[in-house]
Amino acid sequence: MPITLKNKQVRLVVEKAGERYRGSRFDWNGLVSSVTFRGVEVLGQEKPFFQRNSRLFGRGLHNEFGITHCIGYDDCAVGEWFPKIGTGWLKKTEQPYFFYNQYELEKLDFSFERENERSVRFSCSSGERNGYSYSYDKTITLEDSSFMVSYRLENTGDKTLETDEYVHNFLCVSGKRIGPEYRLQLPWTPDPAKLIENNNPDGIMHLEGNSVRFSGTTENQFYLGGLSEGITERDGLAASWKLDCGPVSVVETGSFKPSAVHLWGWKKVISPEVFFRFRLESGNIVTWERTWTVSAI
Repeated sequence: MPITLKNKQVRLVVEKAGERYRGSRFDWNGLVSSVTFRGVEVLGQEKPFFQRNSRLFGRGLHNEFGITHCIGYDDCAVGEWFPKIGTGWLKKTEQPYFFYNQYELEKLDFSFERENERSVRFSCSSGERNGYSYSYDKTITLEDSSFMVSYRLENTGDKTLETDEYVHNFLCVSGKRIGPEYRLQLPWTPDPAKLIENNNPDGIMHLEGNSVRFSGTTENQFYLGGLSEGITERDGLAASWKLDCGPVSVVETGSFKPSAVHLWGWKKVISPEVFFRFRLESGNIVTWERTWTVSAI
């Protein structure tokens, strides 16, 4: 059974490792799969209804390590195992690593502890292979109209852990199709000339100043890659975004300087992705936080 954290404003549903998702891409170590604010659901799923498989595809606030900086893949031979933080040990194939492939997976040692009525801590340890080893804690804490996810990663192996982490943010307010009601705002103004990808097949997504809006409903997947390219903290760069839709506003803020910011979406999902890149030497610990606030507009 999933864990429920709730107060008068917000209700979180948090799934334990392997409870539903069992794929080789996303973090198993505690998943916020539902957030309702005054009865309004704000999270969705990666796939359209007819393609959904909760064991394989993303939902809610799924996070992922190493989508662009995979640890250990080049250090092992075909048929050997490399670490995917929070997910498991994955078996290397003859092809280059691709996050969307389903790899043979060996599970980690997962546990959880309900700290109090508003907080739960999830933990996992990897064991050691090929010089890689780590322990990883994720604590989810509910406040009044916000909740925080706190991360703690310790490198218990001999080799350096150099990778990135992001939350996919599968957002869908009250089941509404992505369209004119949705508006995403950033603390800075992206430079359209520096985007690394601008995939707008329906022609209805518009980057205007620091905002992304839609002039119609989406049919196809859309993507804006590199929204933070060329942007510095003097320009307003921060690990943050704000999404307005109908009567609800959702804001994410992070405790770190983002290494990249992208936007992906489809018919009933919009996903601002804020990346945190780190290098963790043997014996060291890194911590960071992400906070989501839901409010009425």
